[in-house]
Amino acid sequence: MRPLPRPARAVALALGLAVAVLAPAPADAAGGGPAAGAPAASAPAPTGACADGSGVTVVVDLTDLGGDVRAGCAPGDPATGREALQAAGFAATDSQPGLICAIDHLPDPCPTQFDGRYWAYWSAGPGGQWTARTEGADTADPAPGSVEGWRYNDGATPPGVTPAALAAAASPTAAASEEPAASATPTPAPEGHTASRPGRNAYLALGAAVILLVAAGVVARRRGRG
Repeated sequence: MRPLPRPARAVALALGLAVAVLAPAPADAAGGGPAAGAPAASAPAPTGACADGSGVTVVVDLTDLGGDVRAGCAPGDPATGREALQAAGFAATDSQPGLICAIDHLPDPCPTQFDGRYWAYWSAGPGGQWTARTEGADTADPAPGSVEGWRYNDGATPPGVTPAALAAAASPTAAASEEPAASATPTPAPEGHTASRPGRNAYLALGAAVILLVAAGVVARRRGRG
């Protein structure tokens, strides 16, 4: 195959340069995709907590039984911890009067022998830290705005969500931030990554291509005359 004449090679080089500059960059390279290795967002606190001290928030951590962390709101001022648990939407099962052996039917069936695990009972003030209850749910009197927690383990580890995270998830500001804006203004693309029109480098490449085309034509005409 015969090599292209020098003017034709110049034309091909110019056109290739123009095409390379004008070709759109991949989304990740232009800043439109997620960065490789970016950390995943942490899981949010469960919804259902009381807002603005309107009742007692109840958290049931089922992770040690293969479930998830759930939250509910017992409105007003429940008289006892058991009443708060049930008013928040959880079912309590007793192994004997006054002893809760299952919440939402877990574990199933209720243990007949003590194996070191039980439904540990916790409490916290608004945005405070978990504290193990020293009295049973039938005599405890949680105050509105407080948080009650339950977790099935040996009693050493509190529920896996903090009262502060629950309060933040239940705040009106957090709820408003989760709603999509109806008329949100699109975020402009970073400078140098505009996808809808060619940038400065593209115009320079086109100019270079035009100059090379003109030069190639001049050379071709001179050779024809010679």
